[in-house]
Amino acid sequence: MSKLVFRDKLSALKDAAGLKGKLSFMVPMSRYTTMRVGGAALAMYQPESLKDIIDFLRACEEKGIPLMPIGCGSNIIASDAGTKKVLIKLSAPFFRRIEVCKEEVNCGSGVLLAELCSAAEKRSLGACEFLAGIPGTVGGAVFQNAGAHGRSMSDIIKDVKVVDAQGCVSILRRNTIDFSYRRSGLNGLIIVGATLALKKRAKKSIINDISRYMERRLTTQDYTAPSAGCIFKNPAASSLTAAQLIEGCGLKGRRVGGASVSKKHANFIINNGNARARDVLRLIGIIKKRVNAAYGVELKEEVEIIE
Repeated sequence: MSKLVFRDKLSALKDAAGLKGKLSFMVPMSRYTTMRVGGAALAMYQPESLKDIIDFLRACEEKGIPLMPIGCGSNIIASDAGTKKVLIKLSAPFFRRIEVCKEEVNCGSGVLLAELCSAAEKRSLGACEFLAGIPGTVGGAVFQNAGAHGRSMSDIIKDVKVVDAQGCVSILRRNTIDFSYRRSGLNGLIIVGATLALKKRAKKSIINDISRYMERRLTTQDYTAPSAGCIFKNPAASSLTAAQLIEGCGLKGRRVGGASVSKKHANFIINNGNARARDVLRLIGIIKKRVNAAYGVELKEEVEIIE
């Protein structure tokens, strides 16, 4: 199917369903990922409401159109060829609502983690301080089971609201979700919101912890250039972290094209300004090969590679 035919088909689908929201075509992935690499996605839909996303999912399922949710793009490396999937970005006000009831926070998946931390701190609610400084949305953090400082999203989740490919809405309780290290098992579902179970805590202690976590990030991680954060998961089979394994192979500063291993944090690959996705992917391959040869450890990507 040509791009023009696809555009007409998707536009007609949106109009026929009476959907609100913004539908864009040939969207550069480099603009919507923190690594700032990648070709174009065929289209991106930004719904205004839950009804919009339900109807859009049903229509796309019927027509066999593949979809992919995207938040801040902080954990994505998109190929130079882009993707034939339609991106779904839940950035409208409806998906960025935060409602607090006692010690529970109900938030849309488009809420930035910084917004969540700020809202919780203002109400003297603790337990989510570990998320401070992570560049992402609630939806993305739930999907990846993001975490830091020995804690993960699964530690504070009460339930997650999702929509499946057929447009059916479900609320999944925490104990029914297959959470594990940097994984939720929610593939194939669109996360539209989550309820978080927090705890009352002295505001001063919350602020102190957030400041401490932020200072640690700024001290140890590389924010001098675009990146996707940590590229690899810390391997369970090793007492060393992924960063320590990579540094042990002398790969800090190793460069391929416009991409290089950070000299500050070896598990970061940074875009020096003119990187292509192929540079990043080739560097990932070199790192995996060298670490396996030196330590017998097979590193697994924490980032999602989109093709």
